[in-house]
Amino acid sequence: MLAASARKTEDEGRVGQETTRLIKEAGLHRLCQPRRFGGFETGPTTWLEVGFELGRGCGSTGWAVLVGNSCSWFASYWPLEVQEEIWGNSPDNLVCLSGIPTGKAREVDGGYEIWGSWGYSSNSDNSDWAVVSAVTKFDGAPVTTWFMVEVKDLEIDQDSWQVAGLAGSGSKTLIRKEPLFVPHRRVVRLDDITLEAAPGHQIPGNEMARWNFSTLGGVILVAPLLGAAQGALDWFVDTMRTKVKTSLKAGSSAPAAANPFIQARIGDAAARIDAAMALLLTDLEGHETRVRAGEDVSVEERVRLRRDIGFATRQALDAVTILVEGASASATSLNVPLQRFWRDVVAGSRHVTLDVDGIYAMFGQEQLGLEPIGPH
Repeated sequence: MLAASARKTEDEGRVGQETTRLIKEAGLHRLCQPRRFGGFETGPTTWLEVGFELGRGCGSTGWAVLVGNSCSWFASYWPLEVQEEIWGNSPDNLVCLSGIPTGKAREVDGGYEIWGSWGYSSNSDNSDWAVVSAVTKFDGAPVTTWFMVEVKDLEIDQDSWQVAGLAGSGSKTLIRKEPLFVPHRRVVRLDDITLEAAPGHQIPGNEMARWNFSTLGGVILVAPLLGAAQGALDWFVDTMRTKVKTSLKAGSSAPAAANPFIQARIGDAAARIDAAMALLLTDLEGHETRVRAGEDVSVEERVRLRRDIGFATRQALDAVTILVEGASASATSLNVPLQRFWRDVVAGSRHVTLDVDGIYAMFGQEQLGLEPIGPH
C-alpha cells in the first residue's frame, strides 16, 4: 500500500489522510506512546524493525511515522498532567516537533509567551500537538527550552517544504505571529531531558522516559533510511531479472541478469544493508535489556550505539548509490521507485543527528580516553 501511494505522497508533500487512518488502524502510531494511554511502550529494536519495513515501501511515510512516534516518546518527558491533556480524551492524537530553538520566548506570570517560526516539523499536517523551542534563561544561563502547544494555535506554512528528498514527510514550518501563552507545566528544558531529570522521569512506571534521547534518537531516523535502501534493492533485483540491455548494434542485446557487474552490485548493496541491521540489532538488544532491568548504561555503550547509527547511515547511503549507478537512464523517471528511494536516503542522511563524520570522531575520542564531543 505504501509503495503504491509513494508517488502521490511525494507530490502532495505530506502523508495523506487515508494513509494516516490506516497507520492508526494498525496501531503503528502507538510504538512510543505510554501504556496508560493505550500505547505499546516498545523499545529501540522495535523502532528499527518497524521503521525499516515502512521505509521499504515509502521513505517519506516511514520517516513521518517514526518521527511521529518519537514525538510521543518525547511527550513522555512532560508531567503526567500534560500527557493527560494530550491523550486523556483523544488517545489517537499525534505529536510533531521542531526542536531547534528558533522561536522567541519571554517569561510571564504562570509560564511563558512564545512566538516565531519553527522549521522541519515532520508530519505536522497530521498532528494535534507540537513541541516547539526557544532559548530561555535558567540560573542566568541560556538554555534550550521546549514548549508543548496545540497545533490549532499555530499556522502551518504549506509552501515551506519544497525539497528533493523526503518530500512526502511534510516537514513544514510552524508559525505563531502573536504571543501564545504556555503554562509552566507544558515547559521542559532540553538539558533536563538529556540528563534524565525531566518531570516525566519522576513518574512511576513511565517506561518511555527511560530511553535516552541523545543516545537513541538516531535510531528513529536511520530505520526508514535503511528500509528505503532495501526498497531500492528490492526494485533493482526485480527489474534486473527481466531487463534486457539494448544497444545500437543489431543482435547485441543481452539480459541484465547475466551481467557480472549487475550481480556484484546486488551483492555489495545487500551486504551493506544486512551488516548495518545486524550490528544495530545486536547492540540495541543488549542495551534494551539493560535499560529495562534498570541497570546503568556507560558512556562507552552510549557512544558505541551512536557509532552504530552512524555506520548504518553510511551503509544505507552507499547501498542505494551503488544501485543507482548500476541502473540505466530510464531509472531516473519519476515513475520509477529507485530514484525516489535514492533521493530520500540522500536527504535523510543529511540530518544533523546522523552526522557520520562527527559521530565517528566522537567514538574515537572516547576510545582515546578523551571527553566525547557530541550528543550521546
